[in-house]
Amino acid sequence: MSEIILKKPVSLLNRDVKFDLKEFFIQASSTVAGTAIQVATANPIGALTSIVKGLSSTSKAISLEDVPVEQRAWLLVVTSLTHAIAKILEDFNDLFENNIEKSQLNTVSEQLTNQVNEIEITLTNEFFNNPHQLSFLNDLSPILKNWLQQLGLNDSQASSFIYQFKSQFPMSLHHEWGTNPAYYALIVEKLDTPFNTANRLQRQASEYRYWLQQQVSERVFEEAFGLKQIYVPLRAYYIQTEEDSNDKTLDNDVIEAGNSNILRSNRNENMVKTVCNLHEEIDRWITQSDAEDNLKVISGGPGSGKSSFAKILASELAEKSDIPVLFIPLHRFKISHYLPAAIKEFLDNHSILTRDNLLEEPKLLLIFDGLDELSMQGSNSKEVANNFTEELKEVLREKRSLNWKAIVTGRELSIQQQQNKLKKRKTVLYLLPYFINEDDREDFNDVHNLLLEDQRDEWWQKFGELKGKDFAKLPSILATEHLEPITKEPLLNYLLSLSYLRQDINFTEDTNLNQIYADLLDSVHERKYTGSRTHIGINNLEKNNFIRILEEIALAVWHENGRTASIDKIMVRCKEAGIANYFDEFKDDAESGVIRLLMAFYFREFDGSQGSKTFEFTHKSFGEYLTARRIMLELEIMSEEVARSRSRAGTGWTLEEAFEKWIRLCGPQPLDDYLENFLSGEVKILMNKDVEIIESYQRLIVSLIQSAINHESPVKRLGLSTFNKDLKYKRNSEIALLKIHSVLAQATDKVFDGAKYDNRDAFSNWFKTLDYNINANLNHLTISNTYAGSVLLMSNCTRANFENINFNLSTLWHTNFHRASLIEASFYYSNLCDATFDEANLERAEFDWTMMSRASFVGSNLKNASFNSVNMEGVDFTNANLENANFENTNHEKAIFTGANLKGTILESLYSLEEKSEEEE
Repeated sequence: MSEIILKKPVSLLNRDVKFDLKEFFIQASSTVAGTAIQVATANPIGALTSIVKGLSSTSKAISLEDVPVEQRAWLLVVTSLTHAIAKILEDFNDLFENNIEKSQLNTVSEQLTNQVNEIEITLTNEFFNNPHQLSFLNDLSPILKNWLQQLGLNDSQASSFIYQFKSQFPMSLHHEWGTNPAYYALIVEKLDTPFNTANRLQRQASEYRYWLQQQVSERVFEEAFGLKQIYVPLRAYYIQTEEDSNDKTLDNDVIEAGNSNILRSNRNENMVKTVCNLHEEIDRWITQSDAEDNLKVISGGPGSGKSSFAKILASELAEKSDIPVLFIPLHRFKISHYLPAAIKEFLDNHSILTRDNLLEEPKLLLIFDGLDELSMQGSNSKEVANNFTEELKEVLREKRSLNWKAIVTGRELSIQQQQNKLKKRKTVLYLLPYFINEDDREDFNDVHNLLLEDQRDEWWQKFGELKGKDFAKLPSILATEHLEPITKEPLLNYLLSLSYLRQDINFTEDTNLNQIYADLLDSVHERKYTGSRTHIGINNLEKNNFIRILEEIALAVWHENGRTASIDKIMVRCKEAGIANYFDEFKDDAESGVIRLLMAFYFREFDGSQGSKTFEFTHKSFGEYLTARRIMLELEIMSEEVARSRSRAGTGWTLEEAFEKWIRLCGPQPLDDYLENFLSGEVKILMNKDVEIIESYQRLIVSLIQSAINHESPVKRLGLSTFNKDLKYKRNSEIALLKIHSVLAQATDKVFDGAKYDNRDAFSNWFKTLDYNINANLNHLTISNTYAGSVLLMSNCTRANFENINFNLSTLWHTNFHRASLIEASFYYSNLCDATFDEANLERAEFDWTMMSRASFVGSNLKNASFNSVNMEGVDFTNANLENANFENTNHEKAIFTGANLKGTILESLYSLEEKSEEEE
């Protein structure tokens, strides 16, 4: 078989094929110019791929029986080339600014065609294995760049276009060959290429590898550049212990500490967080042949770079390694049956792959992205994720002989729920931010000093180059301590950069993420970053209505599964909210208006499981922010309507009607910590405008909580289909009441009294039904004169009014009672280890026979309290008032009484203030 096919100028190759390059460039230039003028819309550039198809078909109609195979090879190249250009033009259509006179189009296109014709092209057998390395592409790049700049792209945008064009070319090559295999069969006869019919699976594998590489070259949000161009390699850490042990598993305490960053008292003093370069660590793991070490989990918060790392890794392996990779975004993965069957179903629905060419591959690497999103499937989210983890481990055991490995990414909370299944050392790698301040570095074992580098500077330098700005490092105005939580996280840092370039935010100590998202909403509506052009479909829509529609879309997404929603559900949601009439302001019908609106705000479209159009947020936190706004809007409406009802009978909403609205809003899905953070951000913004409004919201929520405790929930009015759904909606909405109250109360720092319960056990009975005893939010609530025997782990009871409450036989480990009122509260036989009672009022409280190791009572009032038969090891009573407290039968030798008032106690002579002062000196 021949190896070198051709080495001729393009003009000679094209002479026999007659592919009209000039016509293509005229059509492309005209379409781009029209787009810039019309600010377009239903994507006219998409028609360019049809133009390419038509020109290619015309060329194929020419009889080439007596023409050498080189001309067919050239037609393959030129068709793929123009197809790739058309695809990227389609993606870049919103960035073209200049209006080109029609008289100039022919001149520009002819000049471009003449320049291309002069290029010499060389094809070898290797070209079909590595088409992106064709030297012709490099020769063509400066010519294309000049053309693009004439069409209105700036230098950095044109460079990004070329970058993505080279990534698209191999995909277009596969597309053209797959569309016309019979026509190019003559090439197969002469060359041993991956396109040989006998190598169908090899061709699919090759196409998938190029597809993986292309994913990181696609535009990031509405930038001209792709992920690969802006990506900064991440760092991570894993948990070790100081003991040199052969045991390769970690105990639960160590795993929990790694996930929550809370040291579990003395039991984890030997815990070590070892820093590593994430990419190097994973590369070593992939190449090693330990069949028992076949699973890695990447844990990180929203926007920490989990998905970016997974995509970059898949792309790098596809480009440089012979190890097959299967990338599975879990929000598009249905785990309704056993995992291998689910993988087969995923492959069946994939546009490129089939199950035949992957499931028996040796050394297959499976990358599952987004465990937290898988958790949203099914009625029991935790069970779905647990089953997935267990089945994945089983599949890896079955495939040990083939050396299969898997990587799973997920948010911190979803990974923490799997901790009992992930005990092997170094299984979980916790992502680190771009920057770790000097004080926090002490918590890590950083042998190679990786944490000394401020990666924000590297990111901003890359960003500046891609945007045509001179950024050598993070701008000094952003390099402040109060903005550190935003600048150190990859996604938030990027969003901040957009606001920084627009200069619409005055960055102060109060600047938070919600303000940055709000600024993005403004920019989407006003299109400031594209010359104040507005999307067709929203140019006549006022900003408030525009945002209102987006909030309703986000609510539909949240209710459905957290990231995606079908167009039908979105339309239903908008109609229920009474805003369907806004769609009349769009150019076409309501549905196409929604589509354009979705695409305007970082949405992506794909076909759902039933073929219906479905949309997803490109990043989950966009939806969470908008959902938080929608919840705050509902709270505003509820407050106004209930106030109207109280001021004039027969108007507004009764408290029961408001409660029903709340259940419809917050019943379908649990309100998680990430959404709660955005709610907190909205409240902080509102605090600067009107504190009284927040107080009115808090009073309303307190009334609804009281109704819930007294079993007055109107959930039956919703007419849900099953009793289990009633329970689900009731639990979700009532926990949401506690969480939103916590957020409001932290802003007002007020406690509203007057709660009335049906009986002394009402709160305890209600709270047990919620199953909400870990990280519970009971701060600033009045729950007095009642029984509360329960389990509260790491919960927030700050400023709560728990006077005369019965906590006997309760587990209150690590719970925070800071500044709480606990007068005459009883804690008999309770576990108070690591609990905090700083500045609390515990007068006459009873702690007899409790466990309270390492509890803190700094500055608290414990006058006449009783500590009979208590072990006080590590308990801190610094500056506490313990006057007349009972310390009979206590083990107090290892307690801290610095500055404490021990007057009238049996300890008064043992721990005098003078003696303590001497000890301190």
